[in-house]
Amino acid sequence: MSEHAANLMRTQLAKRAGVETELIDVAKLPIPVTDAGEAVKDAGFAETLNRADALVIVAPEYNHGYPGLLKHVLDTNLKEYIHKAAGIDGVSAGVFGGARVIQNLIPVLRELGLVTIFWDVNFTTVGSRFDDDGKLLDESFLPRIDKFLDELLWMAETLRYGRANVTIGGGS
Repeated sequence: MSEHAANLMRTQLAKRAGVETELIDVAKLPIPVTDAGEAVKDAGFAETLNRADALVIVAPEYNHGYPGLLKHVLDTNLKEYIHKAAGIDGVSAGVFGGARVIQNLIPVLRELGLVTIFWDVNFTTVGSRFDDDGKLLDESFLPRIDKFLDELLWMAETLRYGRANVTIGGGS
């Protein structure tokens, strides 16, 4: 069901003027699990992250946490994340809607150098939110998604300006 949520987020983001999106399924990246960190970095994924001003992470909650493969993939890049915006959408079969995956991912993303926004989208009881073809059944999510995307794009633009014009240490 996370795929339906990810497709919805990509569709809503693509409606925004001047925004290019790319949906990346971490399970399909050619990143081996026999080693870790930058030793297994995928050049194509790293280049995509270099071009990106922001990331939307749609993650299912597993046992109150995030998927191990997601963490493995996130750890393959470091400098590509610095001062870029990130928002998290939690997905869960239960009523908490991935709140714990969000709670547990925030410190990880911060450590990687990403700047997390303060709005999240919680896809609660996700099995009842989409039909079998991935069509959203509950339109009440759309205003929440809009609020999330407004904040994400503001942060992305602000951080892009900062990366281009502000030197760390206060100089410009």
